[in-house]
Amino acid sequence: MDVSRRELAFLFPALAMAAGQEQPPGPLGSHVYQPDQSLDLAGKEKKGGRIFFGTDHSGFALEMHQTELAPGVESHPPHKHVHEEIMVVLDGKLQTNVEGKTEIAERGGVVYFGSNQMHNVRNAGQVPVRYYVLELRGREA
Repeated sequence: MDVSRRELAFLFPALAMAAGQEQPPGPLGSHVYQPDQSLDLAGKEKKGGRIFFGTDHSGFALEMHQTELAPGVESHPPHKHVHEEIMVVLDGKLQTNVEGKTEIAERGGVVYFGSNQMHNVRNAGQVPVRYYVLELRGREA
């Protein structure tokens, strides 16, 4: 079966999405991106939402989202991925786990997770923890 370059150009994004890699919608504009200020747990252990997702001038993909975790709740099981992440703790106490080593980040703390390191976080406090995550997705997205 012969496939043209044009057909391949349509096929690759579809395959990436099928593999769970969402494509960024395009360049991010200069803009104030307002997170959902009504974000609260309201009976849930974990809640979050995307703030933005797109590319910079060079095509480098960026995503930012917010998360809130109830006391003692983990974000997700430990995992790793190619892209780096930067987290900013807004309220509460966040315990980080990187390759089995734990640290605590409190309000105003900044966490950096490097590429391909096994990691996750959990709420180490007695009140909900809120944080922003900036994913430096690069050209993998």
